[in-house]
Amino acid sequence: MSLDSQAALQLLAETRAADGAAARRFTLLNRTREQLPYHAAALWQDGALLGHSGASQVDALGPYGQWLQRLARERARTPGAFEAAELPAALAGAWDEWWPPYALSLPGAQGRVLLLARELPWSRAEIDALADWFELWQLAEAAADAQAPRRAIDLGLLRQRLRQWRPRGRNALALAAVALLLALPVRLTVRAPGEIVPREPTVLRASVDGMARRLLVEPNQVVQAGQLLAELDDAAAASRLQVARQALATAEAEWRQTTQQALGDARAKAQLAVTQGRVEEKRTEVAYLGEQVRRTELRAPHDGVVLVDDPGSFAGRTVAAGEPLLRLAKPEDQEVEAWLPVADAVELPEGSPVSLFLSSRPASPVRAQLRLYAYEASPRPEGGLAYRLRGKLDGAATERLGARGTVHVDGARVPLAYWVLRRPLAALREATGW
Repeated sequence: MSLDSQAALQLLAETRAADGAAARRFTLLNRTREQLPYHAAALWQDGALLGHSGASQVDALGPYGQWLQRLARERARTPGAFEAAELPAALAGAWDEWWPPYALSLPGAQGRVLLLARELPWSRAEIDALADWFELWQLAEAAADAQAPRRAIDLGLLRQRLRQWRPRGRNALALAAVALLLALPVRLTVRAPGEIVPREPTVLRASVDGMARRLLVEPNQVVQAGQLLAELDDAAAASRLQVARQALATAEAEWRQTTQQALGDARAKAQLAVTQGRVEEKRTEVAYLGEQVRRTELRAPHDGVVLVDDPGSFAGRTVAAGEPLLRLAKPEDQEVEAWLPVADAVELPEGSPVSLFLSSRPASPVRAQLRLYAYEASPRPEGGLAYRLRGKLDGAATERLGARGTVHVDGARVPLAYWVLRRPLAALREATGW
């Protein structure tokens, strides 16, 4: 496939008809793939990722976002095809984790860089066609920006007016009141999704290698100590046990026969110790295999509630010895868990008040005190990085395990100005690199 003139004109028309800058970037990064196939495309400008193919947003603080920004900065003034061997060791080391082997960088105006990657090498014709199309797209982008309504700001006049302005009378009082209000100390509060989780659940692991046969309990079911929860496939162990029992019966019969012969035969009397040792050996083997069969049963070590992540896929899955299969929690052993996004991370001392407002009962929050603030952010299934928070309940457990809601954590007192400007300043710093 190639990017001919008719295809370029069609893409240019779609770019000019697009509603907004995001739609125009979508045409560049995603619709171009229909004419010239590639695995991934990213648009970078002045230290920030403007867009990525196949994704509405890339976490700039995540490992991939950080690596991609360093790659774009490295190739900002170097057009053409390149591979991992042409990059510094810090970038080349993570290449295989994120991208296919062949990449292409196309620097543009205003600090833009278009990066593309795929499994096959780039030909000269493809590079020239993509460079021409990227230049046309930038012209369409500039024309759209020029037509967008803007409010002209004369920075020189604004600076002059600020120098001439002097607070007088009511203005001075108003300014003093605003300054006093902004200095007012308020509690810094952060919010995060949270739930009621067991504090120290008992993890039930597979004792042998094999396959899960069946799950005998339902999720969140209350069970008693010693109750059978699940079974693993014991067909191989049961077969070996049956063979060992037959061998034990044969050895015992041989021993009894030798015992009878030993009464009048000196040779048989000499073989008596050998046959008796064989019987003991077979009994030990039967006992061992019987224990192996019993280990394929998972029983509750104490009373509690069974926690299962995916009961539908339990039967038939292959398990290894030591692999976690179930969790058993005591209903009264609870605490609050929350995942604080990296963008909302603030200093939270141990013992900070934690309130969980459950979705089912938002008017009656669950109170706790912060006992754990993870030092390292972890990736979450829903995307992004977050810090794990754990809070110890102030009173007795009254909610069911797994109840979800929103967690409010109260931090230190800060000036109102900081409370108001913290998020805007963080967003500004992330966007500008300041």
